Amino acid sequence: MKIIASGTFDHLHDGHKLFLRTAFENGFVMIGLSTQSLLESKEYCERLEDYETRKCNLLEWLSEEGLQEGHDYVIIPIDKPHGFACEIEGIDAILVTDENSSVATSINSERTSNGLNALKVLNCGLLRDKEGKISSTRKRKTNSL
Repeated sequence: MKIIASGTFDHLHDGHKLFLRTAFENGFVMIGLSTQSLLESKEYCERLEDYETRKCNLLEWLSEEGLQEGHDYVIIPIDKPHGFACEIEGIDAILVTDENSSVATSINSERTSNGLNALKVLNCGLLRDKEGKISSTRKRKTNSL
């Protein structure tokens, strides 16, 4: 199965790793990595790592996990909210969290209007610590990077 797992993956943390591991449990992963232009309005954007740093960190972790680019995954830059999800055939599923599950509905609506198959929607829970959900936004907000 080909599955989309997209995100910013800023300051790669355990929540991101859970999300990606969940995707890999389901098949070949098309990782959508947000470009800088897509993130200009993101909260605390001035504290975001740049695209190349985020991509390098992602590649390093994927290698440590024993995953190979082209065999287990591909990284695709995304510069618009739905990324490539509404344009490519041959995708079977999309992985979301509770926070962004509505995006999958919107993507499926656009895919079907483009004559593409609707994607199976898979859900990944959020990882929490004593302060709540683990998130890069929270880390940027508290400057605990």
